[in-house]
Amino acid sequence: MCMTALPLMSLAIGAASSVAEFAQQSTEADDANRRYEANRLAALQSFEDKQRSMNEQIIQERESAAQERFDVALESRAAQATNDVAAGESGVSGLSIDALARDFAAKEARFSSRMDTQQDWTMTRLEAEKRDQSYEALDRINQAPRAKKSSFLGTGLKIGASAVNAYSQHKKLNAG
Repeated sequence: MCMTALPLMSLAIGAASSVAEFAQQSTEADDANRRYEANRLAALQSFEDKQRSMNEQIIQERESAAQERFDVALESRAAQATNDVAAGESGVSGLSIDALARDFAAKEARFSSRMDTQQDWTMTRLEAEKRDQSYEALDRINQAPRAKKSSFLGTGLKIGASAVNAYSQHKKLNAG
């Protein structure tokens, strides 16, 4: 084999090795970025599903509270009507009957106020859970970092280093 062929083979092998390394790193980066994207999409889908579920829960809580208020209002009206009928049948009227009617109305108002407070607390808790879910989704997305592709400049520099090395070998062989 010719002594000048050895540095050229060294250059060719170094260049091929650098190109192969670049290709492998690019493939690995593409694979990592595909995993990142799949993870991101799954996290967003999970977030949307949880948000939808929380929104349904909020609607159900509001409907439940409205139904309870309605039921209590009906009970209060029924009690007032019963009281009015009993008073009318027995011929009783006056301040005590009016006070009893006000008591029914006050109990209904207190119940409604408690329901409002409980509903506010529930809504505040559910909204906080919704916010937490958004942070959870971001954390999940950020768990799989994006990969950076290899720089072709770095590969070019490695090939250049192989060329310089091959040239140095050639000079040494020809000088000797």
